[in-house]
Amino acid sequence: MFKSDALIESKSLRESVIDRTDALDKVKVLAMLPDVLHVSVEMAGNYYEVPKETIHSLIFDNREEVESDGLRILKGDELISFKEMGVIGKNTSSFTIIPRRAILRIGMLLRDSVVAQRVRNYLLNVEEIARVEAPEVIKKAVSPAWRTIHSNVKAKRDLYLLVGVSKESAIAHALTHEELESCVDLTAFKREVRTDDTETTFTPTDLGKRLEKPLSAVKMNIALEKAGLQVKNAKGNWELTDEGEPYAKLMPVAIHGGDVTVERLAIRWRQSVLAVLREDAKQ
Repeated sequence: MFKSDALIESKSLRESVIDRTDALDKVKVLAMLPDVLHVSVEMAGNYYEVPKETIHSLIFDNREEVESDGLRILKGDELISFKEMGVIGKNTSSFTIIPRRAILRIGMLLRDSVVAQRVRNYLLNVEEIARVEAPEVIKKAVSPAWRTIHSNVKAKRDLYLLVGVSKESAIAHALTHEELESCVDLTAFKREVRTDDTETTFTPTDLGKRLEKPLSAVKMNIALEKAGLQVKNAKGNWELTDEGEPYAKLMPVAIHGGDVTVERLAIRWRQSVLAVLREDAKQ
């Protein structure tokens, strides 16, 4: 059996397991950006419990490998969607996004991280760990403590459903919240959440690009307001109107500011709203 450091030393060995991104959730909960596809450098550091400067240094030393896995530096117009969702500040000039494959590779290369070592150990012992985990999940599910967690998750799920979040997203976010509050690993349960909620939705920036005469995000928001689909609340944030609800979904978004993370609900629009806007423009 290989030692975990073998993954650090052997690129061919890394390539043989690079598709096993499930290892990340096996070891620890990986918080994602609102697009649920990427993490930031800071979030990668939090996952591996190392300073973000360590992640920057590793990326610099292994840029070819991590870029082959999809790591990208966004600039210019590509930043707009993340600014609209409140992930980064309005004056941010560039932002690195890291997909799960690249996060896994970082774990295979990162020496001074207990979490990274656990990821490497899992990759090299995946069969044994899987056999041990299955009966443990069943055992947990019937214990009194886990019945309490079940009750808490249901309450949190109902709150998300109350404000318009889809069923599958509500369950996933409720599990994540309970995980943070109870400090209990719910990864095995989160993987069982159905992923039928795959409908494509768009930010105002994305919608604007789909019009015959493209509009900026600012003008698109104004058009949505004029059509009676959204209004600004007292805090200056957009809220759906009753008329807008059939054309949009609410998505929980984590906003990071220094040491504080706040969650709010962001509006993501269905493509069907474009027909409403075109009709409104004719009047």
